[in-house]
Amino acid sequence: MKKHTLFRRLQHFVEGILFAKPYDKCCESDRQMIQRVGRKFAVLFLVILMFDTLLDWFLGLIDIAIHLLHLIIQAIEYSLLISLEHWFHFDQQQSEMIVVNAAIIIALYLSYRLILATPGLIVHIKQYLRSVWIRYIERESSTWRAVSLNRKIKCIRVYSLGTTCLLFLMA
Repeated sequence: MKKHTLFRRLQHFVEGILFAKPYDKCCESDRQMIQRVGRKFAVLFLVILMFDTLLDWFLGLIDIAIHLLHLIIQAIEYSLLISLEHWFHFDQQQSEMIVVNAAIIIALYLSYRLILATPGLIVHIKQYLRSVWIRYIERESSTWRAVSLNRKIKCIRVYSLGTTCLLFLMA
């Protein structure tokens, strides 16, 4: 039951981000369309140019998160060792053995639960991603069908010009 509530919370969070307020492309002016497409290509150009830097930042954040998690685990382990030595008058080796055995048992139990829950979670995630993708495609296709032919030609021209400029800048 808990995995369903966690999945529902994640689903509502992602829906809030993806479908918060769809932008009405039918009512925008030519200048707004050019600015919208220009922003997309500027972001794409910056991502291409700064890919190594962005990757380094991402890996650095992951490294920091792993180190913080390691510090938290060490703090919990140390507090357990101290409390076992104080409450039950164990020596350091006995306390360490108890903590290590408890950690192994907890890790085995959690891995067992994860193995049991993985197929269901994969099915839920696939269904959710498929529904999000279908809604996105339906929204974009209905917007494209509602736009006039003149507007479609202008939009194709702007995307072609942006792709050409991006290719010239990258070559």
